[in-house]
Amino acid sequence: MDKDKNFITAIILTLMVIFFYPMLMKKVFPDKFPEPTQQNSALTTFNTDKPQVVQSNIASALTYSKTKSYVLETKKYNIVVNSPGGDIKSIDFSQIADPATNLPTILMDTMDKSPGIFSTPELIRNAELQNVEVKSNALEFTYHNNDNLIITKQIIIDPDLYKINLNINITNKAVKDQVVPYQLVTATGIADAAGISARFRDIIILFSDQKNFKKNPSTIKEKKLIDGDVRMSGLLTRYFALIVAPLTGVDYFYTYNHESGNVQGLGSNNILVPAGQTIRHKYVLYAGTNSHEDMAALNLNIEEVRGKGFFTGFSDLLLLLMRWMFLVFKNYGLAVIALALTINIVLYPLTYKSLKSMKEMQTLQPVVEKLRDEYKDKPEKLNKEIMEVYKKHKVNPAGGCLPMVLQMPVFFSLYGVLMRAIELRGANFLWIKDLASPDAAFTFSQKLPFLGTGLNILPLIMVVLSFAQQKMTNPGQGGNEQQKAMALMMPIFLGFIFYNFPSGLVLYFLTNSIFSFVVQMKLSQKFDALANA
Repeated sequence: MDKDKNFITAIILTLMVIFFYPMLMKKVFPDKFPEPTQQNSALTTFNTDKPQVVQSNIASALTYSKTKSYVLETKKYNIVVNSPGGDIKSIDFSQIADPATNLPTILMDTMDKSPGIFSTPELIRNAELQNVEVKSNALEFTYHNNDNLIITKQIIIDPDLYKINLNINITNKAVKDQVVPYQLVTATGIADAAGISARFRDIIILFSDQKNFKKNPSTIKEKKLIDGDVRMSGLLTRYFALIVAPLTGVDYFYTYNHESGNVQGLGSNNILVPAGQTIRHKYVLYAGTNSHEDMAALNLNIEEVRGKGFFTGFSDLLLLLMRWMFLVFKNYGLAVIALALTINIVLYPLTYKSLKSMKEMQTLQPVVEKLRDEYKDKPEKLNKEIMEVYKKHKVNPAGGCLPMVLQMPVFFSLYGVLMRAIELRGANFLWIKDLASPDAAFTFSQKLPFLGTGLNILPLIMVVLSFAQQKMTNPGQGGNEQQKAMALMMPIFLGFIFYNFPSGLVLYFLTNSIFSFVVQMKLSQKFDALANA
């Protein structure tokens, strides 16, 4: 087992876990990962440890019309609110540019194809809009309906936070009590994503009873309602989030897919409005980045949608470290390189131990092969003799792989940081225009096999470096045909995996590979010097 093969194998196995583990689990435990099925009814049942889908009366308007629009502007937002529905048609970030257009990033936009966020179609279906009060950062819509109900919807935008408040007041002017159910759209208008970004898209629901629900919206094939007191719900994308926290109780969550994107909402059943009284429902919409700091600033525990546990916490720590590197070097490409070098220096004892053990195993390989020939018909004797050789030379057979396993938590945390860090979105370095996308040093007029529409340099450099490591480790190309084929295919397979990865992530691994190559070269020189002494 030569050291280079083990090193690359460890990386490839880790990547395969990331990509193929969810699919494997669905195959092995299909009951734990139910797929939506096409039925005449929208009723679908999930496994018993998840909230149950129990209703199917979603009020989804497939056609939509408006009479007027209002624009609210803050230092963080440009928001368009449509009338008469009092629903948010679009949200743009004033201070976050889209790398593709250099214009403000569009978080959501229904394109007037469907009701927007805060739409309450049932509540105002038989109501007439009486008045719209416009303020600098707020709108208030007042409706009267045929049942002597006065309904007001106040949309208030926080000037300093990624926060939009909705207050709904229902006043009963009738002489008898009334029961008023309604549904509220909480997330819609986010365009479909392609490639890697499509994988980082999830419907998230956190319930008051600690049950959670998470699903990629692309798997939603039919309308669904899920009973439960929702603590917060919404849609997470690669960099942004639309999360609503109801400050008063709700009864269920619903979702369906529409041409304007996935639509989500909350609903309340049998709301009693006593005669002559007013009930008030309050909601807070977080419409911002996936940053822990931005979410935590609302003091509503919105950041819980990002997940909990060691990997989330460690990822945040690494992100802070990368930001600090940026303050030092003023460029996120250099910050990624500095982060990689820092982590490699910290983990140097493990890396050195791993490569040293692999080199020792390689040195003993001729002795082991000789024993295999001598005791090929006596497997028990062979194993005993091999272990004696290892013991005599103080070599641990697992010493090469175990240190790599111990580094896996760092790898998984870094993977999450470099794949989702909004800081890398639009950041440039050398010829790289966007560290959140493949480096694409050259673009082609048409799509080419394997290469796609652009020539990505960093993955190709990784392949060349991997071949150099193979040549340094096995200068004589020894070993059997299977080992030679493995030595040839692994660098190519590695390049294939990394080819369409974000350049920031590839830059990190390239720096990591160069560091390991230097350590490996110094170690080989040391062993060669000892052998010639």
